[in-house]
Amino acid sequence: MIFPDGLLRRDVAGPRAAFPGGTPGARATPRGGAPGARATSPGGAPDGPVTSRRGAPEARAALRLARRARRLVWRHRVLLAALCCGLAAMSAVQALRPAPPPSTPVLVTARAVAAGTRLTGDDLAVREIAEDIAPPAALRGPQEAAGLTAVVPLPAGLALYPGVVSDGGVLASAPHGTVVVPVTLADDGVAALLRPGDRVDLLAPGPGHPSASRPGTTTSSLARRALVLPTPTHRAPEADAAGLLGGGADPAPVTLVAVAPDEAPDLSAVAGMGAVSAVLVP
Repeated sequence: MIFPDGLLRRDVAGPRAAFPGGTPGARATPRGGAPGARATSPGGAPDGPVTSRRGAPEARAALRLARRARRLVWRHRVLLAALCCGLAAMSAVQALRPAPPPSTPVLVTARAVAAGTRLTGDDLAVREIAEDIAPPAALRGPQEAAGLTAVVPLPAGLALYPGVVSDGGVLASAPHGTVVVPVTLADDGVAALLRPGDRVDLLAPGPGHPSASRPGTTTSSLARRALVLPTPTHRAPEADAAGLLGGGADPAPVTLVAVAPDEAPDLSAVAGMGAVSAVLVP
């Protein structure tokens, strides 16, 4: 609005707006009311918008919480940075780690098994091992080991394959590269003490080394570290008890041993004479 004095003034509809006939800067007095009262419309409602202060406490609380969170983050910035670095390193290791090699189920011994022991379910367990270290002919399940016998002492966790277990057959229980010779020992008591898996040196009278216990006699070494094998379970001693002449005497026990092929000829030549002595060796 342009006044007579030539000055341009803003027409303010506020509490200090100039009214016609009034003093500039005086407080406006609403019609029908006291000075300072809120102007109302003819319907009784306030002329201007009513500002609600109900959300002010929540806003102040949110502001305080945000400031506190910023202070905590700044105070522990080093720890947070270290934690982020650790998570990044862990993620990198997980991403760069190669995939595990393919595995296969293999039958192993759940506990140590002595040589000559017939395997049962308590002696066996199935383990997943890498295919590249599994024996080519390893047994895969407990049903494959039913009725098998340990040829040699088996430690716990050993993968089972035909070279260390057998079905009770004579040749199947012999280690690779050996032959089996049945021997009648001179002392039946020693034969009864031997167990499958024992190692013995086999000696017999003859040209060779002088005997220390019997001066004037010599003994020859027939086999070194021969492996005592389990006797087949299908052998029936009572069927052989009568003998060829029908006598009632029990036959001498036969011990099965695995020896080197070059030792077999001399050993088999005297094996049935009952003159072979056995010395237990480690």
